[in-house]
Amino acid sequence: MSAADTPGELLVLQHADVTGPDQLVPTLDARTPQQPWRLVALDREGVPQLTDDVRGLLVLGGPMGVADRDEHPWIDDELALLRDAIDRDVPVFGICLGAQLLATAAGGEVTRRASPEVAILPLDRTAEGGEDEIFAGWPDGGAVVLSHQDQVSTLPEGAVPMLTGSDGVPAWRLGEEARSYAVQFHPEVGADGVATWASRDDLRGMYERADVDTEAFVADVRRREAFLRAVGVSLVGRWLDGVVAD
Repeated sequence: MSAADTPGELLVLQHADVTGPDQLVPTLDARTPQQPWRLVALDREGVPQLTDDVRGLLVLGGPMGVADRDEHPWIDDELALLRDAIDRDVPVFGICLGAQLLATAAGGEVTRRASPEVAILPLDRTAEGGEDEIFAGWPDGGAVVLSHQDQVSTLPEGAVPMLTGSDGVPAWRLGEEARSYAVQFHPEVGADGVATWASRDDLRGMYERADVDTEAFVADVRRREAFLRAVGVSLVGRWLDGVVAD
């Protein structure tokens, strides 16, 4: 991993230690010779500037929400960074909170769900997703881990749904010609990460409100982990190869 601001680098924006890139690290490292990357811990380092050297932004999830700006004042700076990226056509891939931040920056709306969505769900491509260079390789019925209490309730103008199968929009592209994508699910997390989330004081209540047996849920993620990882990591890899490296 690049330790400094290297020309052409991908910035991976981390909102909390508990929501790191995890299963994506090997695929990021494998591309380091051609596509260096740098992890930026926003809660400690603050929000970086979007210099001409930045090739893309991979925006991870987090236990906070877009509306939690009093507690996390850097959220406003991150939204400004994302608006700058949209204006300059810098590719963005948003995961869960990252998807919600991208939607907000682009003029969409994020709201609190009536009850959290904590599940493993199979997702299918939309017609547009089947023709998209990144989502065309998605296996219909590919399962994903969802764990969130907020969601994008109104997509940004021109956004195109890529996948269907949950009660929201689980994946979308920012526009017809855009190079930015967002997923409400977690391609980066494995069973150990889910177990950590379920044990945290600031997240345990979400799992309780979702009426989820956390031990059974973690066991299910572990049982299906290889397939979940292959589906999710491949998606991010196609974005890295087809968009960021373009």
